[in-house]
Order: sequence, then structure tokens, then C-alpha cells
Amino acid sequence: MYAKFKFESIPLDKIMLDTNNPRIVTQQKLATQAEIVKYLFEFENLDAFIRKIANEGKNTGAERPYVVKNGKQYTVVEGNTRIAAYKILTGMISLPEGIKFNVPSISISQKSAMTDVDCSVAPDRDSLLPIMAQAHFGTGDKSKWGYLGSRKAVFDEYKNGRKIKEIARAFDKPESDIRDLLLEYQLYLEALKLKWSPEERAALVAPSVEFNPPVRFLQTGGHKGKVGIEYDKVNIEILFTSKDAKKKFQHLIKKLVLRQGKGLSATSLYDDVFKDYSESAKSESNSSEKKSAGKSSKSSQMDEDEDKSEEKKQPKKPKDALFPYAAKKNNALLKQLMIEAQTINIVRHPASSTLLLRMIVEITLKELIVEANANKDKKSLDLEGALNLCMSNVVKLSKDELKVLKEFKTQHLDHINLATHVNVKPNESRLKMARDCVDQFIKSHI
Repeated sequence: MYAKFKFESIPLDKIMLDTNNPRIVTQQKLATQAEIVKYLFEFENLDAFIRKIANEGKNTGAERPYVVKNGKQYTVVEGNTRIAAYKILTGMISLPEGIKFNVPSISISQKSAMTDVDCSVAPDRDSLLPIMAQAHFGTGDKSKWGYLGSRKAVFDEYKNGRKIKEIARAFDKPESDIRDLLLEYQLYLEALKLKWSPEERAALVAPSVEFNPPVRFLQTGGHKGKVGIEYDKVNIEILFTSKDAKKKFQHLIKKLVLRQGKGLSATSLYDDVFKDYSESAKSESNSSEKKSAGKSSKSSQMDEDEDKSEEKKQPKKPKDALFPYAAKKNNALLKQLMIEAQTINIVRHPASSTLLLRMIVEITLKELIVEANANKDKKSLDLEGALNLCMSNVVKLSKDELKVLKEFKTQHLDHINLATHVNVKPNESRLKMARDCVDQFIKSHI
């Protein structure tokens, strides 16, 4: 892979920032170096990186940006933030208009050290794609491309004429995954085609927009059909299969992306997301369309009523139920767990009840973390990790609630992690103690 790469020391003024940087998630391509620098300030924490370089100096061991030669100049494909920092600290690039930042003063010797950069020169951009994918392909970690960035990186290759098989090989992913990523970005592009207010559009085109919730919502069985959306995985297209599908899709975006539906999430039930969907929005033209839309609405309502039937059944609550109450939050998984918690007998089924308690506590804590946007690095959390994060300052809980979580962790966490034990028999008394410890906490947060 690296056989044709060269190692060279290149003058800083000959290295240009990359207008095709996958970290840049904009609908209009950034045309100038100043526009790229402004973007890096606004969305990629360039100011913090500049301070780091100014304080610690040039780290030659961590340098080695990847560049490709374009005539007499070079384009940095990997290492844009570093090159931008060097250019600003040496005065080669001025701060873009509107950016308020005090550039740290550095010594002449520090500036001199930055005027030449040790780079890996690639024979062409294509040879860098698998290297970049291996280093940065992801869904949220701050060292990786963001949710939209990773999908746009795949989409740009597809738009430039690459076949899906070639893209899959470059990104080291199955072709089916590449098709899913392309369709997810197509879904985002379809959202941008809809009519939005200036404020709504500004929120949607922001590179940090959280577009994952509606994608995950549509992945739930039956939701695509109810909204009126189909995925054409052969032609990589989003199909709207009913007259009001686009309006339903817009309603979904408002609820899960623009957050007009407080408390709703990707795991919410269809009925909860669409309970206030305006029937009058389904048609605005002539009476025949209204009649057709009315029939469609009636059919859709019948489907929704059928889906609600299980939820409406009142579970029979035994004397020794794990929890006697239902979940109020719009989380389909949590609601189902609490339905089962009302029916399970902890005396007869202590092992199943223990595992159910563990899941309820974990999901409740993770809901709090999502609501507080406390897991900004999108790290995978187990129950202990969720407990630790909720006990930190990033999730706002009362002192009494923090005491409950601390007691649960120290006194009961080890016991309810049954999978870590080999010969410990589930104990209903220990289970009741663990349940009673978090009972009021769970009741107040679900």
C-alpha cells in the first residue's frame, strides 16, 4: 500500500487545505482557504488545537500529514487542522472575518520550525482513501468523522462514479453496509428538499445536526410503511409511497431532529411521534384528494389501533411483581420492559427478574444521559459506565438521587450482574433489596 509513497519536507506555503475534507459537511463546497479555516474554527475546535501547538511546540513525531501533489503545490488530505494551525501561527493565513480569537504569540524559532513540514506524499488521492477510512471511519467519536461526515465520505465516492463494490473494498465494509450508508445520506438529502423556515433549515444544514434518530426510528419494523417510505437498495433511492409521505417525513424530522417533540427519541412508538400529526396536512388541493386522503387516514388509523391493542391490555399484576407501575416516557423498549415488570413474579422467577431489573436500570440511566447530551463522544456504555456518567456532574441529579445511585453501585451492582457469577444462585431477598433501593428513582424518571 505504501510502496509508492514518499517522505518529503515541504514548505508550508506550498501546502493547501483540502476542499474535499470529509470532516467538512456542507451542501455548498467551500471554495477558498479562508472558508475552510472558518469552518475548522466553528466545527472542528481549531482554536484549541492552535493553543496546544503554541504551548507544546511542533510535535514532529505526531506530524506526518498525508499530501498529494497538484502542479507546483500540494493538497493536505490528512492533517488539515495541523496545517491550518501552522499557517495561522506563522501569519500565512489571517483569521477569517467573524472569527474572534486571540492568536497566541510564539517565538521566532517556533515559527521557523513550522515553515517546513515533514509529509508523506501519496501518488494520488485514491491511494489515501483506505488509509483515511481505517483511521477515521466512525459514527461519533471526536477523533473520527461525524455521523454525516462518514456517510458523506461514502456518498461522495459514489457520486464521483465509484461502484459500490469498489467503495466497500476501500472502506473495508460489506456492500450491504455501504448501501445502507448511502441510503441514510440520501434520506438526509431528501429532508433538505422539503420546505423549511430559515431557522429550521439552518439547524438541518449544521454539520453537527443529529440526524441519526429518524434513521433509527425508520429501522423499527413497520415504521417505514406507516410513514410511506421505501428504500430502493438497487438504485440507491428513497421512494415516497403515499400522497402524504413527505409531510409525514417532515413531521418526523421536526419531532426527532428539530426536537419539537420533547421527550421523543429514536426508540419512541409510532403513535407517540405522530399523535399530533395534523390530518388536514394530508391534502390541500381538491375534494377528491381530500376523500382519498381520508380513506388513507382511516386505513392508517386502523393499523395504528391494531398496533396499540397489545399496549392497551392491562397486565395482571401479581402480588410479588418487580414493579407495579408502567413507563410514561416515549421509549418503546422501556415501556415493554415495564409491562413485563408488572407481570413477572420475582419469587417464582428470581433470575429472570434480576436480569429484567438490570435492563430497566440501564435503559433508564441511558435515557437520562441522552436527554442531558452527556455522552458527547458516543462511547459504548454498560450499566456501570452509565452509573458512573450519571453520578458525574454532566447529568443533573439531586443529592438524594446521587446517594441512591452510589448505594446501588456499591451494594447491589455486583449481585445483579449474574453473568459474571459461576455458582451464585439468584436470591429473591437480594433482588428485593436492589429493587427497593432504586424503586423511587426509577418511578420518577420513566
